[in-house]
Amino acid sequence: MKLQTIHINRSDINSIEFDTKELTIPLSPGDETSFEIKVINYGTPTHIYLSATENIRDKITFLSHNPYVRYEETVPIVARLPRDDKGLYTGEIVVTTGYGAKKSGFVIKLGLEEEKPVVADEGVVKRKYTKIRHKQATPIDITLVWHPLVIPITLCLIVVFLILVKSGIVQLFSAVMASILIVFVILYSIIKLVKV
Repeated sequence: MKLQTIHINRSDINSIEFDTKELTIPLSPGDETSFEIKVINYGTPTHIYLSATENIRDKITFLSHNPYVRYEETVPIVARLPRDDKGLYTGEIVVTTGYGAKKSGFVIKLGLEEEKPVVADEGVVKRKYTKIRHKQATPIDITLVWHPLVIPITLCLIVVFLILVKSGIVQLFSAVMASILIVFVILYSIIKLVKV
């Protein structure tokens, strides 16, 4: 998996340019992954030197620190996090050209970023509750969705009620209570439709 391309000698002798200024490698504690950096040389063949800053030096392994780049080379890199760490590590991978004449780096983040709050779509309300079980808190997503069948069901209830009233089966008190209930359901449906 190629995540970064480095351009050497493109704008000037020993110049260093990156396609991406920042890379994020999502890793869980104890995980390991490999990725590649592609190096393109626009000048005469040369050695480059790759290193990692102190914050991530023990978490990054270059399979070739000092590749010789004629035209184009791919440098494989392994990133790993210790099992007991749960942090997000930020550092730089530094590229040196011209035997130390120029240095430049790009930011690399290793680990998992904290979850961002969920933004609800229109018509959907999401609330995050915490369920406590055996002294562990587990997040639970509860989603309340406005159902599209509310209006047709309400209309069916109105028709059934009108048929019952016309046939004389329903007493006056039941008719008044049912009318109040139907008006409430209709108003509730209209208010929800206006908000959606």
